[in-house]
Amino acid sequence: MSRTSFDRLFELARAIFDERAPVYSLGPEISSLAELVREHATIQIDPSQVRGVGETHAATGLALSPTMAGRCADDVARTAVFVRGLHRAIGESRGSAPERPTRALYAGCGPYALLALPAMASFGPDELQFTLLDIHGASIESARTVVGALGLSDHVAAFEAIDACRYRIPLGRPPDVILSETMNACLRTEPQVAIIRHLHAQAPSAALVPESVRVDAYLVDVVKEFRFVEQDADSSPPKRDRVFLGTVFELSAETIASWTDERGDRLPAASIRIPDPLEPRYTPMLLTQVVVDRDHVLRAYDSGLTIPKHVPFDGPIRGGETLAFHYRLGSRPGLVCEAA
Repeated sequence: MSRTSFDRLFELARAIFDERAPVYSLGPEISSLAELVREHATIQIDPSQVRGVGETHAATGLALSPTMAGRCADDVARTAVFVRGLHRAIGESRGSAPERPTRALYAGCGPYALLALPAMASFGPDELQFTLLDIHGASIESARTVVGALGLSDHVAAFEAIDACRYRIPLGRPPDVILSETMNACLRTEPQVAIIRHLHAQAPSAALVPESVRVDAYLVDVVKEFRFVEQDADSSPPKRDRVFLGTVFELSAETIASWTDERGDRLPAASIRIPDPLEPRYTPMLLTQVVVDRDHVLRAYDSGLTIPKHVPFDGPIRGGETLAFHYRLGSRPGLVCEAA
């Protein structure tokens, strides 16, 4: 074990946890964190690798390949906000059960277990114990190597190469915190909904990280929405023209509880009405907001997770029309939109 590597991790963790630093200023720290774990990982990023090589099409959605999962480390805001939110959730859990280690379950840890490492560095093994899950055995072995090289093996109760939707939480040892970032914008394609629903059903008192993922519908002037103007640090943010239509779908402890009796291959979502007349400059679009933990939030354009997407409707959308949504489960998860 290299004590130097642990020291570097500890210092990076302190810098990332410092709430005085805006998330957008943490690029150097997140890059250094990614560089540190890649020094020890058994899976290395191959820029020439075709995107789909090594991915797994599971019954509940697409699991990114270990290489693509490793690339997520470079999404600065995503990494920083999740690291901060997880740290706070663990700290709050420590306060409610200080007599034992907080149990954290990390579903889809990838080849680095990246989001968990700063928390491991800031809490002792008698305060925090992780269970790390990933569907890819190569990712689990890489994560095991990284954790060991950083001197954090005592912080991990178990490494499990398993589909998180098949994982059974040990009786009498429910997690206090459940972490999973297995999602795409608008909760498409990847199995975040299925994973969180499956694990939360077994540990309904656990804090969820992220706390909620919300998909909202807007009318958007796409000319203004996607006009990227080079700005300096003192310039105001781009002016966008949006009309809020309503929240279409939300993944949270509250909504999961409301789905208790849902047994089919779909989950309920909302309907929205398109204003009449629909002004020509507007296009209906979906925007994702990820609340990792209270004020640790990813909003539109903060991350690849929150890029706006077109409403998945087959055909033109007209003024006065009501659009009904539901969430499709299964191997191609995502929101479905139909005319009401």
